[in-house]
Amino acid sequence: MQLRTLLTTALLFPTILWAQASGIKIGATIPSWKYVADSSANLRTDDLANFTLAAVQEFPLGGIVAIQVEPTYSLRTTTTDIPQSIIAQYAPDSLPPATPPTLQFEHQITSLEIPILLKIFTGTSGIRAYLFGGPNVRIQLSAKTSLRTDTTGMNSSIPLDVKPNAHTAVAGADIGAGLEIPLGFLSLVADARYTFPLADMSTLEAFGKRLGTLNSNDIRIFAGVMFRW
Repeated sequence: MQLRTLLTTALLFPTILWAQASGIKIGATIPSWKYVADSSANLRTDDLANFTLAAVQEFPLGGIVAIQVEPTYSLRTTTTDIPQSIIAQYAPDSLPPATPPTLQFEHQITSLEIPILLKIFTGTSGIRAYLFGGPNVRIQLSAKTSLRTDTTGMNSSIPLDVKPNAHTAVAGADIGAGLEIPLGFLSLVADARYTFPLADMSTLEAFGKRLGTLNSNDIRIFAGVMFRW
């Protein structure tokens, strides 16, 4: 019985391996940032498009259903206008009189994401559309914030940096649709999706005290190639 099981596994493994598909996609992230201040201030946040790169590994489950894993390198950037009156509330000393009424900061978060998607095709061959959805674990690699407002001539002894404190990992989800066009042993693919975290991505701090939380729901557009063997 054990020998039969081993032989069956040995015969099935090449078939499973042959049915797999791998690929690579590049795309753009169009974020919808949300900055929630701990104060009652009404803050303006800009949405800036960013580059995204994904590797793709597809595992067919039979028929028109597959599981797709997409390790994705993502860069998200936004600018936030914070009134100096808000920062002054946290400053250890008074801000210089020449401080502009609004300070603009750029926030940049780099992440490695691992979506695990259930993928359903409209057919088994030819040009076919597909729907997909599933959980997304976002591992945040780095976060930084820089002051974009020109403060020349302020002569401030107080650094006006706002520092991000990104969470190490954030659970999220993806849902979307795409199209695959076969060209011999490879296929052209394109898809669009809505990606959203289920928790805050980061908090922002000034002078060691929290200013608020930062989050982003994203629309993503990808294009790339899949190799089937």
